[in-house]
Amino acid sequence: MSRLSLRHRLSHAWAGLVYWYEGLKYDLGLWKGAEGSIPHVVKRRIVRQYARRFGLRTLVETGTHIGHMVAAMRKEFEDIYSIELGRQLYERACARFDGEKAVHLYCGDSASVLPPIIAGLRTPALFWLDAHYSGGVTARGDIDTPIVAELQRILGSGRMPHVVLIDDARSFQGTAGYPTPEGLRHLVAELRPDYEMTIMQDVIRLLPPKV
Repeated sequence: MSRLSLRHRLSHAWAGLVYWYEGLKYDLGLWKGAEGSIPHVVKRRIVRQYARRFGLRTLVETGTHIGHMVAAMRKEFEDIYSIELGRQLYERACARFDGEKAVHLYCGDSASVLPPIIAGLRTPALFWLDAHYSGGVTARGDIDTPIVAELQRILGSGRMPHVVLIDDARSFQGTAGYPTPEGLRHLVAELRPDYEMTIMQDVIRLLPPKV
């Protein structure tokens, strides 16, 4: 049974309605979010699409926030590992998923927390990388995003064909810890030259060779 307060339960229910409405507007061509952005519902569709395409049953997420992606993916994956830097956000997510054995939550810097998670994986996983500072209650480390270190941990960990999806492609402008798309392409080529990189719908997709 979740330990969330009634206020937080109502907040999550309201967020679910908002996400549904935003997805509807997007499908109708009426979405007016930040330039280049997509609704959270569309991000969920992309995660599901690649999980099913590659037959992946494990999700590793960086940037839990309050757990909306985890909540949406509980029936899609057998195990979900999610890392959050902010202590208050982590504790709220823990209350939300209290008692759910398939959900594994961690508090800390993703570059430090990822290695033992990756080492424990026995099958390829889908990585959803969304750990970045975006104002408000979101946590910030030494830089706005740990994306370079995250990719070094994931793609440099061996030859397992993980699928990597990176949120907010529009932020990759070469500042605040974000490489440019070309810089990111060079990094991926150094770590896993067999991977394909594409950018669509504000999500960067790093894919292993097709089997």
